[in-house]
Amino acid sequence: MIMGNDEARDTTLSVLAKIAEVDRAQIRGGDRLREDLGMDSLSSLELLSSLEEKLHVEFEIEEAMNVRTVDDVCAFVLRHCKPS
Repeated sequence: MIMGNDEARDTTLSVLAKIAEVDRAQIRGGDRLREDLGMDSLSSLELLSSLEEKLHVEFEIEEAMNVRTVDDVCAFVLRHCKPS
């Protein structure tokens, strides 16, 4: 799926807030998924799966393992939602 930066970020933050059970308005780009948002490996997989389903794309798990912050997640999603 092709989408712009704002749309990709908005979708990513909405899904992330739901899975991490935090107020979307409180999420900041530098927030670390584990340390700041309390996500564990299971919730990280849930995030990946939910984004794949919502955006109709497939992500490489190996590449997703390098994602550490909210900004990392948004950049990761954007790379997969734009033409090569």
